[in-house]
Amino acid sequence: MNVMALTHMLAQSIKETPQLQTYFAAKAAYEADAALQEQLFEYETQRKILGQEFARPVEEQHPELISAIRDRIAALAAVIVENQVYKDHEEAKRAVNDLMGQVNAEISRDVFGITPSSCTHDCASCSGCASRAQEDGE
Repeated sequence: MNVMALTHMLAQSIKETPQLQTYFAAKAAYEADAALQEQLFEYETQRKILGQEFARPVEEQHPELISAIRDRIAALAAVIVENQVYKDHEEAKRAVNDLMGQVNAEISRDVFGITPSSCTHDCASCSGCASRAQEDGE
């Protein structure tokens, strides 16, 4: 079997993990939550407006508008991060990212003989690893 076929098999296996199943469910709930989506849209819109205001020359900026926008952004952020659907989605994303990091680390370990999470890539601070042994011709 070739590498790409094996990659597709690995991808399918990853999709079937509890982390991905939880993520897919959390993503569907996140996208279906109309109130949350409205809050997220307003949050992003307010951030764009604030950016536009800051892009103006300082003498043309409106400090009271900037203050009002910042207050609204902070209020929206406080509501959004307390939304359980948002929390569940963020937690599910973190779990998937952790899983993918573990998968990538395992592949790197098997392919290159090192564990990336413990390697700083600064060999001066290292007591030795497989990649250093290979560089030294051992």
